[in-house]
Amino acid sequence: MTSISPVRSGLPARSQRRARTRAVSAVLGLGGVAMAAAPRWTVAHLAPGRRAPANWLVRVLGLRTVVQSAVLLTTPTRPALQVGAAVDALHAASMVPAWLLFPRYRQAAAVSGGIAVASVLAQLAVAPQSDDAPHVPGDVD
Repeated sequence: MTSISPVRSGLPARSQRRARTRAVSAVLGLGGVAMAAAPRWTVAHLAPGRRAPANWLVRVLGLRTVVQSAVLLTTPTRPALQVGAAVDALHAASMVPAWLLFPRYRQAAAVSGGIAVASVLAQLAVAPQSDDAPHVPGDVD
């Protein structure tokens, strides 16, 4: 990803980090919407294989992602992203026993775990710095 310097973009560094945080959250949220709205289509395109997980399970995971992304869009703070990354890390870790215990769903478990790991890395990469002052609504950056 190309980094834009605050000087060239005209935005303060804090605003850029917040914008990147929101962009990552929006992309993850769109993936969750796809999972919740069209589970069969999503699984067929991300993890094509012999067996797909139950539609209800894909929908639940999609809704969890939508809720998490909505929280991060409205609260793009370092602690919020750290909690979001921890939730995704737990999901990725839970895919290991799923992969081991359910051979028919290995491909779906591997893809789901891989997406969760990518989500963790993306969230931590764009998380605001700990020394950023808290944003108060109405403040001008």
